[in-house]
Amino acid sequence: MEERLKRLNSESKKDGLKIHKGKTKYMTNYITERPIVIDNENIELVPKYTYLGQTTTMKNRTNEEIITRIRKAWYTFGKYRDILQDTTLPITLKIKIYDQCITTTMTYGCQTWTLNKQLCHKLKTAQRSMERKMLHIKLKDRIPTIEIRKKTQGIDVVQYIQRQKWRWTGHIAREKDNIWTTRCSEWQPRSGRRDRGRSEARWIYDIRRAAGPQWQRNAQDRRK
Repeated sequence: MEERLKRLNSESKKDGLKIHKGKTKYMTNYITERPIVIDNENIELVPKYTYLGQTTTMKNRTNEEIITRIRKAWYTFGKYRDILQDTTLPITLKIKIYDQCITTTMTYGCQTWTLNKQLCHKLKTAQRSMERKMLHIKLKDRIPTIEIRKKTQGIDVVQYIQRQKWRWTGHIAREKDNIWTTRCSEWQPRSGRRDRGRSEARWIYDIRRAAGPQWQRNAQDRRK
């Protein structure tokens, strides 16, 4: 890794570019005592970092990312509160704005998420809460979720995520050059097996549950 960074640093200088040592971080899946040094400056080893608004970690920390996305979705909701909670506007207009602005904020980077029931519940809870605010419905009114969904007719956040993941899966399945995205998706431990105990959920599990063992073949078909 250090040699590659040095080569990148060297080639960048030829074009008048410079690597910002303070902003450059690196992660590793094994412990190394030897630091990476470029131009006599150490590059910081970190357990996670945020790039383009999405947190990346060596371990599956989708829970942290989803909490962040929900928080940012609420912030965006607040920016459009005057419209989304206006009693004179039709719900169809509110939902159109919600789907275009709030849903996309909440699900940013969802193509790489590994979901389970708990995480799906968090996402749906946040969406239902926002829908109640748009409809001026309180929890104590005890109106069933089904009735709320009938009134809003908006995109279900979990279904939206599944569609986005499937589109990304199709993109990966159609690649022919064994690019890094394909290799990461199909990666297996060197030993060919995992440690004892219940294994952590993997990104591919959602795809297999939805499309079956022939998911790669199905994903290549753009019509599916």
